[in-house]
Amino acid sequence: MSNAPTNIYNGRWYDGPESTSQKRAWAQDAPYSRENRDAIRRQVGQMLMIPLDSPAVDTYILEMIKQHYVGGILLSRRSMRHSVEVRGLVQELQQAAREVGYSHPLFIAIEQENGMFAPFGNGSLGTQFPGSLAVGAYRSVEILFDIAKASATELQTMSVNLNFAPALNLDDPNGGVMTARTFGDDPVNVARCASAITDAHHSRGMACFVKHFPAPRQGTSGILETRSLTTEPKYAPFRKAFENGADGVFLEPTMWAIPTEQTFEGKDSPSQNLIRKHFGYDGMLVGSCDRASEKVANAHGGELCIRGFINGCDMLVICEHPSDILDTLEEVYTAVEMRRISKAAIEQSLERIRRVKERYLSWPVALNPPAMQLTLPSLMRHHRELAYRAYEMAVTVVRNEQNILPLSKARRPTILRQQGFCALFTPVAPPRFPVPEGGHQDPFEYLGRAINARGFAVGHSPFTHEGMTETHFGLIKRSSFIVFVCALDTDPEYQAQINALKMLTKIRLDQPLIVVAACSPRELLWDTYLEVLVCTYEYTREALEAAASAIFGDIVPTGVIPFKRYKPPPVIVSPALPSARSMQRWEVHQWEKRRDLYASADLWKKCLGWSRKWHLDASTLSNLLDRPGQSKHFVVKDPLAHGKILGLCATYTIRAGKNLVGSLAILMVDPEFRNRGIGLALHDEAFQYMRAHPDIDNVQLGSIFPRFFPGLPEEMPVADQEWFVRRGWKMEDTYIYDLYLDIDKWHQPEDVFGPLSKQGITFGACSPMVFEDLIQFEDKHFSTYPGWVEKYRALKDTDDIADAVLAFSNNSIVGAALVFSGVGNNQISKDLPWPRVIGDRVGGLACLNIVGEVSELASCALPLSS
Repeated sequence: MSNAPTNIYNGRWYDGPESTSQKRAWAQDAPYSRENRDAIRRQVGQMLMIPLDSPAVDTYILEMIKQHYVGGILLSRRSMRHSVEVRGLVQELQQAAREVGYSHPLFIAIEQENGMFAPFGNGSLGTQFPGSLAVGAYRSVEILFDIAKASATELQTMSVNLNFAPALNLDDPNGGVMTARTFGDDPVNVARCASAITDAHHSRGMACFVKHFPAPRQGTSGILETRSLTTEPKYAPFRKAFENGADGVFLEPTMWAIPTEQTFEGKDSPSQNLIRKHFGYDGMLVGSCDRASEKVANAHGGELCIRGFINGCDMLVICEHPSDILDTLEEVYTAVEMRRISKAAIEQSLERIRRVKERYLSWPVALNPPAMQLTLPSLMRHHRELAYRAYEMAVTVVRNEQNILPLSKARRPTILRQQGFCALFTPVAPPRFPVPEGGHQDPFEYLGRAINARGFAVGHSPFTHEGMTETHFGLIKRSSFIVFVCALDTDPEYQAQINALKMLTKIRLDQPLIVVAACSPRELLWDTYLEVLVCTYEYTREALEAAASAIFGDIVPTGVIPFKRYKPPPVIVSPALPSARSMQRWEVHQWEKRRDLYASADLWKKCLGWSRKWHLDASTLSNLLDRPGQSKHFVVKDPLAHGKILGLCATYTIRAGKNLVGSLAILMVDPEFRNRGIGLALHDEAFQYMRAHPDIDNVQLGSIFPRFFPGLPEEMPVADQEWFVRRGWKMEDTYIYDLYLDIDKWHQPEDVFGPLSKQGITFGACSPMVFEDLIQFEDKHFSTYPGWVEKYRALKDTDDIADAVLAFSNNSIVGAALVFSGVGNNQISKDLPWPRVIGDRVGGLACLNIVGEVSELASCALPLSS
């Protein structure tokens, strides 16, 4: 028998724990029998997760697994010292779960958001990657995908199989602790980031739960208004995450912790009403029984958990002291016995948990984790460049009055009052991770060292809430320039930093004052008294060193403020150092032929019409762009001019063997609107679409069919080519040529066909009798060549079989080529626009393929004109 609190059960009525004496009727006629208590523990346990705060397995954790059957373990910073130790600890926990009959392995979860909020990733235990706000500043979803995938790979060295990240809440202008954990206030950009992170985790076989789903507003009558909620901006990122296959979602406490009968007047809870009904999401819903939830619910322990399960949570993370958790569980078991928590709801939650575990977890992997190809230290060395690159891309120069930056060697004599000394003022900030003996206590020492490495003596003096002291005044008098760092914007004493900064602007002499925002910069954006404002969004070592690189001109900062509402007046900035004010967020639309064709032709003419050889009219563009089923294009429009297109990105998919190859065929931006983020917005949207396509396993820059450009044109400016390199594209020093020859002046070489005839090689047009042999030949030898087999197969649809010229040896096909002209029906003539641009009497030879020892046939691969 259990030690559950005694409750009186009289037929259909029950007074539960902490009852207010109000009677409630339950649909079920009878409770579970006491003999089913073990079955209840097994079911409820799978719906619970507990944190692990020790670097070793203790009796408490084993008891929770063996006697209460908890479904998951949440790793914390205190439980991680070395990846090998954690891996062994997790394996021991999984073995314990297997021994007591678990049907599926334990969830091994972590809240790894990167940046300042990362239990894993301090530079020695995992790579330090940028956090959410920095990600919102560098805007590149393909870099984010690489980072999320790298982070997931490192987590797998500790046998982690579930990550509670990212946070998809929009930045709140009224403040709050979520500021640095958000990607900004643009729901479109936040949704893109969510898709990139979810896709990256799934590519590594790891579950990904987004958070924190916000509670809806309430009407004046207390009844939830949910009819228009799905269109509210704050829910847009979650809607996109649900569509993109997020495995679960963490809920805010107000979504589940408040009593249903008090808040929702007998209606469904927000999770059941909004998420299940209106969004149609059937993934896992998770709540956390922590201090925040207790404060919202004005309840704790078992009653809080009971409310969570009644209000739709599939799993709860119980953050209670081990001495209290057993009483909590007994209250939950009793609520299940007495049908306060319905059996049907439990079964539905267990089914959702089972689906996630079956997708990502297996006993062979849990009990015998496969050996990683690279150890964690090796992975960290491999990922270091990616991390520094991302931090550098995130640095944002918000204000640069009088072109003070960059402080390059050539400009220092004209900018600085005197040479040699920097006054560095920073807040007192705790180290993010335990500091080893003899290590650096102040996290801002890295910035001072980075400045010192550029040849300046540095006087570093932290300041407290008391403001400036005589020590600070002495450093100000000696300095040639001042660097002031703001951080910890959620700290109650953050305003003291702002006050100290205002005092500094008044008492300094004529030295340049460079303000570094190592947190959310929104309190500083509208402060016109600041000459220079550089944002790094966090005070990790990598972020501070990237700030120094931007200040001294080692890098060109390209970050943008991740807040749409920030629209400062235009200012003149140094052309050598672009300001974040020249950038903005652009809304990307899917291309529609009826609406966008002629505007696209105008854009093509504006970008490429200067050269006759690249001239394409609207009719030709229509044939090239309008490819239903194999193309998807994106545009950015001028918000001030109806219908005008500022940028166009065209993508195609083409068959190569069993899979598809994605092609980014065109990316062009109106010359008058370049360097404003339009191309990056289009590039990211296209890349994200192709990455999310289930059948695309490779992406190429340039296109094959239809053939705009097979790669970057040779005459493209070097700066434009480097733009693609910075986006992560790998360029090869090889060239692809389209050859042209006037055959009116061409004569057949006498030494070609004679030797071929002696080898028994004959030529002829394809006929219906050998067409199937041709397709088999192409399938066998050239199916990996993107689009080739399809072009031969399409000849039958247009009755152009004779356009295939074949080479035979002993009645077997050994070579083939397609011939076409601008006036034929052959589809390939519509895929290659450039012969028609040259002239009406220009045809071509394409898809030439040869097998065996007849390479001399390649000499016949010449363009045709007639």
